[in-house]
Amino acid sequence: MTVRQAIRLAGGLMLALWLAACTAQAVEPVAEFAIPIPPDDEEHPIAFDFMPKAKLGYVDWVAAVRDGTITPRGSIVEGEVEMTTIDFDVVFKVKGPLPDVVYPHLPHTEWLDCRNCHPSIFKMQAGSNPVSMQKIVEGEFCGRCHGKVAFPLYDCMRCHSKPKN
Repeated sequence: MTVRQAIRLAGGLMLALWLAACTAQAVEPVAEFAIPIPPDDEEHPIAFDFMPKAKLGYVDWVAAVRDGTITPRGSIVEGEVEMTTIDFDVVFKVKGPLPDVVYPHLPHTEWLDCRNCHPSIFKMQAGSNPVSMQKIVEGEFCGRCHGKVAFPLYDCMRCHSKPKN
């Protein structure tokens, strides 16, 4: 069994467990959507072979920044944008049995300027961003990057990392 086949199996099991939990708690699932999973034969540039990998086998861009494999620039024009790191987490409360989502600013600001996301993607006001998995899968909010150029959406626990109290 390949890693991607195991992910598909685990994803199907997680969805079944989540639906069972929703039914047991008399909670309706918010929406039906599919988390995109790349095909088993997906090709990557040979340069990715030298990049650090996450547990599920995709390139871990945060590790690549932190170990010096890559050094992002704030702009294509040298010195145009000074990037500032911010170590601040935002917790999104999740309905249902999944752990809450933690959005860590630190790894994002290690290679993105704040203006990449604020205010065009995320308003800087608690509760003013109606984030949902449906919208993320459709390419809004986190889905502007994740599932495209940042880590894939099928690594659920990378975001859903804060256990319920």
